[in-house]
Amino acid sequence: MDGTLYDKTGLARRMVRSLWWCLPVLMSERLARRDMHKVQYPSGEEFFARFFAIMAHGHWWGPKIAQKWYNHVYMPTMVRLIAKYHHPREEVMDLVRECKKRNLAVAIYSDYGFVLQKLEALHIDASQFDLIVDAPELGALKPSLACAGKVLQLMGAKPETTLFVGDRDDKDGASARSVGAKFLLVGE
Repeated sequence: MDGTLYDKTGLARRMVRSLWWCLPVLMSERLARRDMHKVQYPSGEEFFARFFAIMAHGHWWGPKIAQKWYNHVYMPTMVRLIAKYHHPREEVMDLVRECKKRNLAVAIYSDYGFVLQKLEALHIDASQFDLIVDAPELGALKPSLACAGKVLQLMGAKPETTLFVGDRDDKDGASARSVGAKFLLVGE
Protein backbone atom coordinates (compact mmCIF):
# COMPACT_ATOMS: atom_id res chain seq x y z
CA MET A 1 0.00 0.00 0.00
CA ASP A 2 2.34 2.74 1.26
CA GLY A 3 4.92 3.39 -1.42
CA THR A 4 3.34 0.91 -3.82
CA LEU A 5 -0.05 2.47 -4.59
CA TYR A 6 1.41 5.96 -4.18
CA ASP A 7 4.87 7.53 -4.12
CA LYS A 8 5.45 8.30 -0.46
CA THR A 9 8.40 10.64 -1.09
CA GLY A 10 8.26 13.46 1.44
CA LEU A 11 5.69 11.78 3.70
CA ALA A 12 8.13 11.07 6.55
CA ARG A 13 9.35 14.69 6.51
CA ARG A 14 5.78 15.98 6.51
CA MET A 15 4.88 13.64 9.37
CA VAL A 16 7.76 15.00 11.47
CA ARG A 17 6.77 18.57 10.62
CA SER A 18 3.12 17.91 11.52
CA LEU A 19 3.89 15.97 14.69
CA TRP A 20 6.88 17.96 15.97
CA TRP A 21 5.06 18.56 19.23
CA CYS A 22 5.13 14.84 20.00
CA LEU A 23 8.49 13.92 18.48
CA PRO A 24 9.45 11.54 21.34
CA VAL A 25 6.27 9.49 20.75
CA LEU A 26 6.86 9.54 16.99
CA MET A 27 10.42 8.28 17.51
CA SER A 28 9.17 5.55 19.86
CA GLU A 29 6.77 4.38 17.12
CA ARG A 30 9.65 4.14 14.64
CA LEU A 31 11.82 2.22 17.11
CA ALA A 32 8.97 -0.12 18.09
CA ARG A 33 8.29 -0.88 14.42
CA ARG A 34 11.98 -1.67 13.91
CA ASP A 35 12.01 -3.94 16.99
CA MET A 36 8.89 -5.80 15.88
CA HIS A 37 10.34 -7.06 12.59
CA LYS A 38 10.84 -10.80 12.33
CA VAL A 39 8.64 -11.49 15.37
CA GLN A 40 5.41 -13.41 14.80
CA TYR A 41 2.53 -13.26 17.29
CA PRO A 42 -0.52 -15.54 17.26
CA SER A 43 -2.91 -12.62 16.66
CA GLY A 44 -3.17 -8.96 15.83
CA GLU A 45 -4.24 -8.23 19.41
CA GLU A 46 -1.04 -9.76 20.77
CA PHE A 47 1.06 -7.99 18.15
CA PHE A 48 -0.42 -4.58 19.03
CA ALA A 49 -0.22 -5.20 22.79
CA ARG A 50 3.53 -5.79 22.40
CA PHE A 51 3.93 -2.94 19.90
CA PHE A 52 2.34 -0.38 22.25
CA ALA A 53 4.25 -1.77 25.23
CA ILE A 54 7.53 -1.26 23.35
CA MET A 55 6.44 2.26 22.36
CA ALA A 56 5.79 3.08 26.03
CA HIS A 57 8.87 1.38 27.51
CA GLY A 58 11.01 3.87 29.42
CA HIS A 59 8.65 6.80 28.82
CA TRP A 60 6.07 8.60 30.92
CA TRP A 61 3.23 7.40 28.69
CA GLY A 62 1.81 3.91 29.01
CA PRO A 63 0.69 1.46 26.33
CA LYS A 64 -2.90 2.79 26.37
CA ILE A 65 -1.70 6.33 25.66
CA ALA A 66 0.60 5.00 22.90
CA GLN A 67 -2.36 3.17 21.36
CA LYS A 68 -4.61 6.21 21.57
CA TRP A 69 -1.92 8.42 20.01
CA TYR A 70 -1.32 5.88 17.19
CA ASN A 71 -5.01 5.49 16.35
CA HIS A 72 -6.19 9.07 16.91
CA VAL A 73 -3.15 11.21 16.05
CA TYR A 74 -0.45 9.37 14.09
CA MET A 75 -2.51 7.41 11.57
CA PRO A 76 -5.13 10.17 10.98
CA THR A 77 -2.26 12.62 10.38
CA MET A 78 -0.75 10.21 7.85
CA VAL A 79 -4.11 9.84 6.07
CA ARG A 80 -4.59 13.63 6.00
CA LEU A 81 -1.12 14.19 4.52
CA ILE A 82 -1.63 11.45 1.93
CA ALA A 83 -4.88 13.13 0.85
CA LYS A 84 -3.20 16.52 0.58
CA TYR A 85 0.13 15.66 -1.09
CA HIS A 86 0.00 12.23 -2.73
CA HIS A 87 -1.62 10.63 -5.77
CA PRO A 88 -1.97 7.02 -6.92
CA ARG A 89 0.80 5.57 -9.07
CA GLU A 90 -0.85 5.33 -12.47
CA GLU A 91 1.25 2.35 -13.55
CA VAL A 92 0.13 0.37 -10.49
CA MET A 93 -3.51 1.37 -10.92
CA ASP A 94 -3.25 0.38 -14.62
CA LEU A 95 -1.98 -3.03 -13.47
CA VAL A 96 -4.90 -3.36 -11.02
CA ARG A 97 -7.40 -2.49 -13.77
CA GLU A 98 -5.78 -4.95 -16.20
CA CYS A 99 -5.89 -7.73 -13.58
CA LYS A 100 -9.56 -7.05 -12.93
CA LYS A 101 -10.29 -7.11 -16.70
CA ARG A 102 -8.70 -10.55 -16.82
CA ASN A 103 -10.67 -11.73 -13.77
CA LEU A 104 -7.51 -12.02 -11.68
CA ALA A 105 -7.86 -11.51 -7.93
CA VAL A 106 -6.08 -8.48 -6.46
CA ALA A 107 -5.23 -7.93 -2.80
CA ILE A 108 -3.74 -5.14 -0.76
CA TYR A 109 -1.26 -6.36 1.84
CA SER A 110 -0.11 -3.46 4.01
CA ASP A 111 2.27 -3.01 6.93
CA TYR A 112 0.59 0.04 8.45
CA GLY A 113 -3.16 -0.36 8.57
CA PHE A 114 -5.81 2.35 8.05
CA VAL A 115 -5.91 0.98 4.51
CA LEU A 116 -9.53 1.92 3.76
CA GLN A 117 -8.94 5.48 4.96
CA LYS A 118 -5.80 5.75 2.80
CA LEU A 119 -7.63 4.41 -0.25
CA GLU A 120 -10.33 7.00 0.32
CA ALA A 121 -7.68 9.72 0.70
CA LEU A 122 -6.21 8.65 -2.65
CA HIS A 123 -9.68 8.46 -4.28
CA ILE A 124 -9.19 4.75 -5.00
CA ASP A 125 -12.28 2.56 -4.94
CA ALA A 126 -11.72 -0.20 -2.38
CA SER A 127 -14.14 -2.49 -4.21
CA GLN A 128 -11.42 -3.07 -6.87
CA PHE A 129 -9.67 -5.32 -4.39
CA ASP A 130 -10.71 -8.83 -3.49
CA LEU A 131 -8.86 -8.72 -0.16
CA ILE A 132 -7.56 -5.90 2.00
CA VAL A 133 -5.37 -6.96 4.90
CA ASP A 134 -2.59 -5.54 6.98
CA ALA A 135 0.25 -7.63 8.34
CA PRO A 136 -0.05 -6.46 11.99
CA GLU A 137 -3.63 -7.74 12.12
CA LEU A 138 -2.17 -11.13 11.15
CA GLY A 139 0.39 -10.90 13.99
CA ALA A 140 3.57 -9.57 12.39
CA LEU A 141 5.21 -7.15 9.98
CA LYS A 142 6.50 -7.86 6.50
CA PRO A 143 8.34 -9.99 5.47
CA SER A 144 6.68 -12.54 7.76
CA LEU A 145 6.37 -15.95 6.11
CA ALA A 146 3.28 -16.73 8.20
CA CYS A 147 1.52 -13.50 7.19
CA ALA A 148 2.39 -13.81 3.50
CA GLY A 149 1.21 -17.42 3.60
CA LYS A 150 -2.04 -16.35 5.27
CA VAL A 151 -2.63 -13.79 2.49
CA LEU A 152 -2.23 -16.54 -0.11
CA GLN A 153 -4.58 -18.77 1.89
CA LEU A 154 -7.20 -16.01 2.18
CA MET A 155 -6.95 -15.39 -1.56
CA GLY A 156 -7.11 -19.10 -2.37
CA ALA A 157 -3.94 -18.53 -4.41
CA LYS A 158 -0.98 -20.73 -5.24
CA PRO A 159 2.51 -19.23 -4.86
CA GLU A 160 3.52 -20.18 -8.41
CA THR A 161 0.65 -18.14 -9.87
CA THR A 162 0.95 -15.17 -7.51
CA LEU A 163 2.69 -11.86 -8.15
CA PHE A 164 3.57 -9.57 -5.24
CA VAL A 165 3.96 -5.92 -6.29
CA GLY A 166 5.78 -3.53 -3.98
CA ASP A 167 8.19 -0.66 -3.60
CA ARG A 168 10.67 -2.39 -1.27
CA ASP A 169 12.59 -5.53 -2.07
CA ASP A 170 13.55 -6.02 1.60
CA LYS A 171 9.88 -6.14 2.68
CA ASP A 172 7.64 -6.85 -0.30
CA GLY A 173 10.17 -8.85 -2.30
CA ALA A 174 11.20 -10.84 0.77
CA SER A 175 7.51 -11.57 1.47
CA ALA A 176 7.09 -12.92 -2.06
CA ARG A 177 10.25 -15.02 -1.86
CA SER A 178 9.26 -16.41 1.55
CA VAL A 179 6.23 -18.12 -0.01
CA GLY A 180 7.75 -18.85 -3.42
CA ALA A 181 5.84 -16.17 -5.34
CA LYS A 182 7.07 -13.79 -8.05
CA PHE A 183 7.83 -10.14 -7.27
CA LEU A 184 7.60 -6.89 -9.25
CA LEU A 185 9.45 -3.86 -7.86
CA VAL A 186 7.80 -0.49 -8.57
CA GLY A 187 8.82 3.09 -8.03
CA GLU A 188 12.43 3.10 -9.14
